[in-house]
Amino acid sequence: MTTLRRRPQVTTYQLTAQCAGGLEQLVCDELTSFGASSVAPHRGAVTFQGSLETAYRACLWSRLCSRILLQLSSFAAPSPEELYKKIRHIDWQAHMTEADSLAIDCVTIKSKVDHSHYAALRVKDAVVDFFRDLTGNRPSIEKQRPDIRLNLFLLHDQATLSLDLAGSSLHQRGYRCQAGPAPLKESLAASLVQLAGLSDKSTFDVILDPMCGSGTLLIEAAMLLADIAPGLDRSHFGFLKWQQHDGRLWKRLVNEAIEREEQGRARELPRIIGFDASHKAIHAAQQNIEQAGLTDQIELKCQALWQLTAPQAEQGLLITNPPYGERLAEQEEVKYLYRAMGRQLADSFDGWQAALFSSHADCYDGLAQKHQQLTKLYNGPISCQLRNYTISAQARPAVAWQIQQPEGSPSQLAKVLHRKALELIGWAEQHDIHCFRLYDRELEDYDLAIDVMDRWLYIHEYSEQARQQRAEVIATLCQLFAINSNRIFTKPDKKQKKKGKRGKERQQRLYEVRDGNCFCLVSFDNLFGLTLKERGLRLYLQELAAAKKVLILHSGTGTLACHAALGKASHVTSVDPSALQLEWARKNLALNGLGRAGQRMVQADSIVQWLATDNSLYDLIVISLPSFAANGKQQGLLPAALARLAKDGQLLLAATTGRFKVDNELQGYVSHDLSAELAAH
Repeated sequence: MTTLRRRPQVTTYQLTAQCAGGLEQLVCDELTSFGASSVAPHRGAVTFQGSLETAYRACLWSRLCSRILLQLSSFAAPSPEELYKKIRHIDWQAHMTEADSLAIDCVTIKSKVDHSHYAALRVKDAVVDFFRDLTGNRPSIEKQRPDIRLNLFLLHDQATLSLDLAGSSLHQRGYRCQAGPAPLKESLAASLVQLAGLSDKSTFDVILDPMCGSGTLLIEAAMLLADIAPGLDRSHFGFLKWQQHDGRLWKRLVNEAIEREEQGRARELPRIIGFDASHKAIHAAQQNIEQAGLTDQIELKCQALWQLTAPQAEQGLLITNPPYGERLAEQEEVKYLYRAMGRQLADSFDGWQAALFSSHADCYDGLAQKHQQLTKLYNGPISCQLRNYTISAQARPAVAWQIQQPEGSPSQLAKVLHRKALELIGWAEQHDIHCFRLYDRELEDYDLAIDVMDRWLYIHEYSEQARQQRAEVIATLCQLFAINSNRIFTKPDKKQKKKGKRGKERQQRLYEVRDGNCFCLVSFDNLFGLTLKERGLRLYLQELAAAKKVLILHSGTGTLACHAALGKASHVTSVDPSALQLEWARKNLALNGLGRAGQRMVQADSIVQWLATDNSLYDLIVISLPSFAANGKQQGLLPAALARLAKDGQLLLAATTGRFKVDNELQGYVSHDLSAELAAH
C-alpha cells in the first residue's frame, strides 16, 4: 500500500534587497542564484519574490546586499493618522510578542507624511498600542540591536512596511576587529573583487593588493574562493525572534554552509598577498584575517609601493583601493602616488589583470594604462569608479640628446656648448645622471648658466645683458640638440610675474625629473625643487640611511628625505620653516611610491626651538642649509642638533662656504670634510 502525502504549500514573499548604488545588476544575478524570481533592479535596491528559504539564503550568502526586507503590508497612507490606523490593524502577534524589543527605520520620498522621524514614531505608537490594548504590556524600544526591526518606506503616500530580516547591515561579517582610515564596507569590497574578474571559476595564480590597509579586499577574495558564507559568523539576524521563523530550515542552511566551507578550504587556493607601507595597517589586517580564520590563506608584508614587484604567476590579478585624500593637498599627493604605481605596473606586471577603485577620476591618467572597463559605484556618498586593466609593459621613454654640428659660421657660444655637450652627455649617460650643469659662465660675454634637467633645459640669466641674449641662446640650443623651444625654460621676467593674480609657487606647474633612482618635482619658474650641487650628498645619504632613524633639518622639498627612504631608513623626520616646501616634499614622497608611512613632516619657524622640545635621538642628522637662510636664525643650530644625535650617530652639514661657522661648536666631536668625496658622486 502506497501512502501519498501532500507537499506543504510554500509561501511566496515579496522581498527587497538593499545595496550600494551601481551594484543592482550584480545583486540581481546573486539573488537569482538563491532561487529568487521576478527580480527587478531599482536605484539602490532590487525587488524580488521568493520563499523563506530564498530569503534565508540571501541573508546567509549575499556578499553584496546590505539588508533583506520581507514585506508585511502595503497600503495608502496620505496622513499620519491613516498610517497609524493601518498599522494598528495588523495582527502583530503573528510577528512578535510584547516582550520583544523594537526599532523602526523610515524613509519618505515625495509623501505628505514628509518627516521620517515622526512617521517612525507613529509606527511605534501603533505597534505599542496594539499590544497594550491586547495584553496590558508593551514592547520596549531598542535602537542598537532590537529583536524586531521594521522598515517603513513611503513613496507618493504609498506605504510599504517590511521586516528587516538582517537586523543589522549584512556588510558586518563579524571579522573586522580594526579598521584603517576610510575603510571599505565588506559588501563593497566583495563587489570590487567580483567586478575585477574573480570567481570560483577564475584561474588566477596570485591575487595581490599592494595597498591593502586593514585587509578587507583580501579577506573578501579569500572568502569567495573558499566558498565561505559571509553571514556564517554573524551573531545576530533580524528574523531569529520573528514568530514565523523556521528554525529547522535555518539550521539546515547553516549546516550546508559549514559543509561547503570545509570543502572550499580543502581546495588549493591561489596565493593571496597583501602589502602596505604602514605597520599599523598590517597589524590591523593581521587581526582581521585571524578573526576571519584565514591566516593560512593570506600572506602579509609591510612594504612600500616603491618596492613592489610582481610575484611569479602565469595569471595574476592586482586589485587595490588607493587612498583618496580628504584635503586638497592630500588629493595632490594621491595624483603623484598613481604616477609611482604606473611605473611599478609597467616595469613588472606586464600581462597582469588590474582593478583600481578611486574617487578621483583624474588620478587614473597617472597610470599611463588604457582601461578596458569602467564601473561607476558609490562608497557611501562618494561617487567612485572601478577601472579594469590588462597591464602593458611601457618602458619610460629614454631622453636621447642628439648633438648636432653647429651650422654655418657658429658663434663662440655655439662652439663652447657643442664641446661641452659632447663631453658631458656621454658622461651623464654612463653614470645614470639625468640633471647636471652643461654651461656655467665659461664665456665672459655670456653671463649665464645652462642646466640639463632630465628632458628639459633651464637657462639661468645673471645680468640684463644675458636676458637680452635669451633669443640667441634658445635658438642655439634648439639647433644644437634638434629640439623645440618648449623644452627650454628661463625664469619669468618680473613684469610677467606681476600679471598673474596668484603668482606664488603653489600655482606653478611642476615637472617630473629623475635624480638617480629618485623622481623629483621641479618648477621652472625659479628652478625650485632640486639643488644640483647636493647630488653627491643625496647619493651619500642613501648609502648611509639603511635601518637608521634620520633627521633632516631645512629639509626643503624633500629630495633628501626621498633618498633616505629609498635607502631603507627606518624612519625619516623632515623639519622646515616653510609649510609650502613640506607640502611639496609630500608630493615627492608620493611620486616615489613612499607615501606617509615612516615619514614625519614638521613645520617649525625656529628649528633651534623645535630641537629643544624634541626628545628623540637620531642615528643620522642632515643639516642642509639653504643659501638664503639668515645667519641670525641659525645661531645655536649645530649644538642643538648634536644634542639629538644618538651614540655613534653621524651628522652631515651642507652649507655655502663662509655662511656657517662651526669651529667653536665641534669640541668633543670628530669632523671630516667630505666635499671632495661628495663631488666625486
